[in-house]
Amino acid sequence: MTIDAADNINGVFRYDGFGTSWTQIRGPVTVIGPFGGGWGTLVEGTGDETGTAFGYSGTPFDWFSVGEIGATYAVSDDTVYKTPRDGSRILQFDGFDGDTPLWSKVGDSGFLAVGGFSVVAQMPDFQGDTFLYSGNPNDWERIGPKGGAYAIADTVFRTDPLGNTVFRYTGSGTAWDNLGAPPRGVLQIFAGGFGLFATAADFSGVYRFQDAGGNWQRIGDHSASCAVTDDTVFRVARDMSVFQYDGFDDSWTPIGRPDRVLRLFVASD
Repeated sequence: MTIDAADNINGVFRYDGFGTSWTQIRGPVTVIGPFGGGWGTLVEGTGDETGTAFGYSGTPFDWFSVGEIGATYAVSDDTVYKTPRDGSRILQFDGFDGDTPLWSKVGDSGFLAVGGFSVVAQMPDFQGDTFLYSGNPNDWERIGPKGGAYAIADTVFRTDPLGNTVFRYTGSGTAWDNLGAPPRGVLQIFAGGFGLFATAADFSGVYRFQDAGGNWQRIGDHSASCAVTDDTVFRVARDMSVFQYDGFDDSWTPIGRPDRVLRLFVASD
């Protein structure tokens, strides 16, 4: 997502995977999102489309309505979840009946945190504990206390509410591994096939968790947004251009910018 010289959100762009080539796939969207995942990309419309959420068809500027906007969202590997603006329930997108988007209730009041192989929510609101959706309607398992930031890859990651420690869910009950944190704590965490990354609370840089040594390695300058794919990680530089990690030390390759980049995310077409 990019912003213009007046700090207005002016478009959503897709990196083409080589050099500094980017393709615009949508014009302005709201500051809420975009959201990406295995299912695809979700945005909220502006102007005449205000109040409607849209999914990306895979063709630039071709988007389909998935109904009314929500308060929180999570994009999983195979669908989208949202809460209505009153946060009273969690809804799952079930496709279409003709042109009508279908949503079904799969949980009570909650605050959606992150989506991937499943979806994680804090219940009953953003002050609540951490719950993992089983995949069966209204069946959510409490897996831990409240988190501050969340990420998901092959498991769930969270920080404590103050960002002092990063935890990795073991997959059993309410057991989590303590992974420590970069010096002076964490602002955000990002995860994907390439690993687990964090931005430091003191803005000292982007850090990668080294599973073998159980420590955090600084790999680059601070970034307001990162995106982790199966084989690398991307970050936004201070000039709001994008860099791709080369996989070693603190070496990064610039891949340009379509405009000033505000937020990065990973999504399938």
